[in-house]
Amino acid sequence: MNRTAVASARVVLVESRLKRPFITAQGRRESTVNAAITVRLRGGAAGYGEASTSIAQKHLTPAALRRALERMALRARGRDARDWRALVDEAWARHADLSPAVAAFEAALLSALAAEAGTDLAGWLGGASRRLETDLTISASTDAAETRAAAAEAAAAGYRVLKVKIGGRTDDDMARVRAVRSAAPKARLLLDGNQGFTPAGALRFVAAVLKTGAQVELFEQPTPKGDLAALAFVSKRCPVPVAADESVATPADAARAADAGVTAINVKLAKSGLSRGLEIAAVARASGLPLMIGCMAETARGLAASVHLALGTGFFRWHDLDSDVLLVEDPAGRREAGWVRRGRFASLD
Repeated sequence: MNRTAVASARVVLVESRLKRPFITAQGRRESTVNAAITVRLRGGAAGYGEASTSIAQKHLTPAALRRALERMALRARGRDARDWRALVDEAWARHADLSPAVAAFEAALLSALAAEAGTDLAGWLGGASRRLETDLTISASTDAAETRAAAAEAAAAGYRVLKVKIGGRTDDDMARVRAVRSAAPKARLLLDGNQGFTPAGALRFVAAVLKTGAQVELFEQPTPKGDLAALAFVSKRCPVPVAADESVATPADAARAADAGVTAINVKLAKSGLSRGLEIAAVARASGLPLMIGCMAETARGLAASVHLALGTGFFRWHDLDSDVLLVEDPAGRREAGWVRRGRFASLD
């Protein structure tokens, strides 16, 4: 018997409610419905992957992600999971516009192979660390009291880094930063522009935030993803690192961003999947650029691939892996996650 042949693959939808409405420059959500796949090998090992829907990318619907995963599952049955590269390349060729589904399929295959080999995905990827510290995201609410409450709760829970969603409306954005600082004055900040700024506006905003005395560590994707020149303009003049997020989905994108002068890169498996994510990280590291790892709205179990990638490689300076904290989750799913949340720490112990 070939123990690494794919015996079965099951696709389901997973619905989770958010503890608070999640608001960005692109929209608002109060719950998420993700598509999940479990791949089981003939030897009994199983792996899981989860494709998150998106506020910004309206075509990433639960139905579309589910259909794509079902087609990938059908093509994988009976094939050797050790030939995962060919399976994943086929998935990219057919479903490149549904990248979270391809990423989920790849995560399921690779975590099943790791389990068959007697390790977890972090061990399979190098086993660099057993624990990492995550930030916590503050959404782009225009209600100052709501923002203060979220920041105070995060500070009370021990979070030392807060990621603040902003989007180019200067008065609202500054009010949000001030509300966060009033409730969590010692927190270090990551500013997520969600493509909402002009280059000049981005630089003025960072200068204004720094003038308040805030500790800003990173400004993430302030300008539109298709305008790399604008992102590079900000990067070269900004006093803090500027991360390409939506602008980088492939290793070729990463190389273009590095050549243009971007000063940091965010790897997000929903955009790239594991193997392309590793290649993006390799480009960034060869260019001397620090790395962030991000997430979408995955459950704790769906977030496992990103947590294991970060722990396995040790490549990332910033860990924006907090979607599980923002969701009201089923305790059974949390127990099956393959990692443990202890406040701001994600660990394998």
